[in-house]
Amino acid sequence: MNSLIEFRTYHDPLEAEELIEVLQNHNILFERTFEKSAALDDYVGSNPFDSDIVIRIAKADFPKVNALLNEYSD
Repeated sequence: MNSLIEFRTYHDPLEAEELIEVLQNHNILFERTFEKSAALDDYVGSNPFDSDIVIRIAKADFPKVNALLNEYSD
């Protein structure tokens, strides 16, 4: 099985969902993870939901997904 690597990172969940919808519609294997933004410091009262959404896909799918995203943006 191809290992999945980071393709895009989003802070806005709606933007991430747009990509996920494209991936699902074209049966492209992906993984979604939530990672704390490196720019944010831990502090009292920080929002635990302040994290980035990382979408990982197989490296071989990068050109196909980029082409699909270009189609959707036109």
